[in-house]
Amino acid sequence: MKAEKKHCKEEGYISFDPEELKNATQEGNPNDEAYELLWEATCVSSHVDDAAKAAGRTNEDNIYPTTAAEVDAMEDLVNKAQSALKVPDTHFTERVAELRSIIDWSRKRHWKLNWRVIAGVILSVFILKMCVDNKQGDVKKAENKMELVENWQEQPLTMLDLESLKGQSFVINDNPFVSPEAWFYWKQRNVAYDYHIAVNSIAYNEEELQKPDISKDLKDFYSEQLKDAQKKMKETKKQFEKLQKADFKELKEMAMEEAEEIIDEKKSDAKFVKFWNIFFLLLIPVYIFAARPYGYTISRYRLEADGLNAIEKIGLWLSGGLLSAGMGISFVNVVTKWSDGSTTSRDDGTGPARLAIQFGLFVAAALVFCAVSCFLMLYATITGLIRNYNWKEVKAKAVNAGKAAKAKYDEVKSE
Repeated sequence: MKAEKKHCKEEGYISFDPEELKNATQEGNPNDEAYELLWEATCVSSHVDDAAKAAGRTNEDNIYPTTAAEVDAMEDLVNKAQSALKVPDTHFTERVAELRSIIDWSRKRHWKLNWRVIAGVILSVFILKMCVDNKQGDVKKAENKMELVENWQEQPLTMLDLESLKGQSFVINDNPFVSPEAWFYWKQRNVAYDYHIAVNSIAYNEEELQKPDISKDLKDFYSEQLKDAQKKMKETKKQFEKLQKADFKELKEMAMEEAEEIIDEKKSDAKFVKFWNIFFLLLIPVYIFAARPYGYTISRYRLEADGLNAIEKIGLWLSGGLLSAGMGISFVNVVTKWSDGSTTSRDDGTGPARLAIQFGLFVAAALVFCAVSCFLMLYATITGLIRNYNWKEVKAKAVNAGKAAKAKYDEVKSE
């Protein structure tokens, strides 16, 4: 019941229409002033505009104070209203009690922890940790390539002809560093591939530029593309010639430079993922510290909270939909009944594809849930730290505490 009441206050709930206070008494009633002051107490919030107040109207969703000063103003008016009461009035007393409960709630801090968000970020930390381990494995593989190059022994190399490689495809090799011959062949092929791509691009752009009806914009575009292709052709041809003229020592240095670039790239990737892993791990306790606003802060940003709740619901709906779709994928078995009465069962051949789709949907559901959770926690932490704490006051207290500690230390030291 207590949690329900708290939830109602977070939504700005009151049990009466504030306009009842404005019209509660007839002119000349001894409690007229008391009710008027109580009405004014419901109008202290900055959510109540002056026009509505002057017209004697306000929305019951808007009476909650949104700053500490408004809380003080509401309490002051409620106190004055209670002092101005001439004749005991049960209705009035009930309204005063409810407004005082709003004042008390507004002055206190309240935990605004979203456990679904925390669970999503914890899951993200575990996933990122697995990614970090995977990236570290990539770094070790890259370092192994460098070790292979360092242990190269000179051997005969196959020289390829640049023009004869026209039309050849790009060569994919997971580890061309196993030997000088493997690396040299792989490098020649791929440099030649880039060269012929540039040559073809030159021919295409020159052909387009020869068209009589070409517009100025297209002419400028193809001219720029032609310059880039010509530059690329010269660079790749020079690189191919350098490869073929190099001795064993020079080739080894080239391969070591390339391996070093791969190591740096893999280390950079690993550091990037590790940063976010540590970031979200540390974000959880900071979020818990930040998510403790005063009641009046909750009231001030109620509409924003509704928007964030909508984002969370959409994320959960999408994640749940993907999860349900994955769980709904069934596997088909073909049952064969033989003449001797026996039966055998086998997969219809779509099992691996179905399993892959199911796994993909589960992963997508987890990623959506994690992404929404990380966004909401990051946003709530940043805004919470800014809105829920007076950092000038915190700094002043820290400075005073430091001065006091230093003074005590100096006093003990002097003794």
